[in-house]
Amino acid sequence: MQLDHCAQLSFYMDGGETLKKSLKLSALLAGIAVLLVLLWIFFPKHIAATPKELSSTDEIWVITDPHYLSPELHDQDVAFQKMQNTAAGKDLVYSKERMEALVAQVESERPKVLIVSGDMTFNGEYQSFIELAEFFKRIEALGTTVLVEPGNHDIADGWARNFQGNENYKIKQMTAADFPNVFTEYGYSEASSRDMHSLSYMAKPFTKLWFLMIDSNIYEKNGEGKGAPKTGGVIPKETLEWIEKELAAAHSAGVQVIPVMHHNLLAHHEFNPDGFVVDNASDLKAIFNQYDNVTLGFSGHIHTQQIATEKMSADRSYTEIVNGAFSVYPSTIGKLTMSPNDYHYQQTALKADEWAAQSGQTNPDLLHHKDYMKQVFDDSTRIMTHQSLYDESWYTKEVGDELSSVLAPLNLAYFSGDKIPESYISDTVLTSKAYQQLQTNSSSNFLLNYIDMVIKETTHANNQEITIPY
Repeated sequence: MQLDHCAQLSFYMDGGETLKKSLKLSALLAGIAVLLVLLWIFFPKHIAATPKELSSTDEIWVITDPHYLSPELHDQDVAFQKMQNTAAGKDLVYSKERMEALVAQVESERPKVLIVSGDMTFNGEYQSFIELAEFFKRIEALGTTVLVEPGNHDIADGWARNFQGNENYKIKQMTAADFPNVFTEYGYSEASSRDMHSLSYMAKPFTKLWFLMIDSNIYEKNGEGKGAPKTGGVIPKETLEWIEKELAAAHSAGVQVIPVMHHNLLAHHEFNPDGFVVDNASDLKAIFNQYDNVTLGFSGHIHTQQIATEKMSADRSYTEIVNGAFSVYPSTIGKLTMSPNDYHYQQTALKADEWAAQSGQTNPDLLHHKDYMKQVFDDSTRIMTHQSLYDESWYTKEVGDELSSVLAPLNLAYFSGDKIPESYISDTVLTSKAYQQLQTNSSSNFLLNYIDMVIKETTHANNQEITIPY
C-alpha cells in the first residue's frame, strides 16, 4: 500500500521528532557516563565502611618503609648484589618472605588495623605494588583493615628497575593515577573524604578515632617520572586547607585524629633536617595547634626508630612516632592501643623466625632471620665507615675495620631504638685507638659527628615505648 503525500509528510515528521528525542537521550546518557567516570576517579567507589567501637585491648599496627622488591625483578646476580650492598641496611632479598611472615602474624594476633606509611616499594616498581596488593588482600580477609599511603620512592620513580645479570633495565612505574586504583580497597574506597590535590584521605574505621593519611611527597602528577625520586616533601596549600576542614569536622564530632605522613613533621636528630622534615612543617604545625584532638602522629622516611615530642603552645604538645623501617633490622611493627584517656605505643619486631619454623622453611637466612637482618645491617655500617674515611690521608683498612667493629653496635641500637649501656661507651668506644685517631685527625669528619650524635641518642632516649594522654 502506498502512502499519499500528506501521510508521507506526517510519517517523516514523526520520524524526525523520534530521532531528535533519541539523540537527546543519547547525549544525556553520555553525560551521565562521563560524570560517573569522574566520580569513580576522584571519589570513593563505595560508601565508607561503618565505624566500629575500639576497645582498650584492640591493636592498631603501623609499619613503614617495607621497600618491597618483587622477586620477579632480580636474579641475585651482579647488578642486584651491587644494589644490595649500597642499600643502607635494607634487605632486598627476602621482601616476599617478610610479607608472608607478616600475614601469618596478623592471622595469629588479629590487629584491627594495619597502617603502611609509605615507601612501600624499593623504587616504585609497578610489579612490586601488584604483589603487595595481594598480600593486603589476604590480610583484610583475616578481618584487619589495611590503610596505605605513598612515600617518596613510590610514585613516578625514574629508578624503577629490573636487575638481571650485570645489567638493570627500566620497567613500568607506579603513577599517581594508578595508585588509588591499585589500592582502592586499602584506604581509598573506605575514605570518608579525599583531597583533590594529592593522594591524601581521611579514614574513619572507629567511632572515636580517625586517621588523617597525608600525602607529603613530590612527584610527577601526570605519567611516569625521570631520574631519582625527590627526597624532600611538601604539602600543597590546597591540601592544607582540606586538612584544616577535616580536623575541624573531627573536633566538632568529638573524635581523636592521628595524622600519618611519610615525611617527618618534627626533627628527630641533630643533623640538617632538609629532606626529612616536610618543607612547610610550620604551616602544618599551626593547623594542628588549633585542635586539642590531635596529639599523636606517625611518620617514616628516616628508617630509624624515633619518638619526639614538641610543645606547640603553652597548653598543647604533639608527639610524633617514627617506626624503624620494616626492611631494616629488626623489621619493626609498632603496636598502638587506645584507652579512654591515653594512647599506648610499643615497638615490636616481626616474628619472621617463628613463621619460618612453622611453615617448614629450610633456608637458615629465614630460620634465623633476625640474625640475618643484623648481619645485613652490620655490613652496611662497615661499608659506610670505610667510605667515610676513604679520602682521609691517614686512613688504612685496619683502622676502618676497627672503627667499624666499634660503631656497629652503636649504629644498630640507633636504628632499632635500643639503648646502649654507658659502660660500652666508656670501656669500648672512647678507649678505641681508631676512635681516638678519628678525634685527633678529623674534627670535622661526618663520621665523628655521627658517632657523637648516636652516643647521645642510644644512651639517654627511650624510643621504643610511650604513653600519650589526650
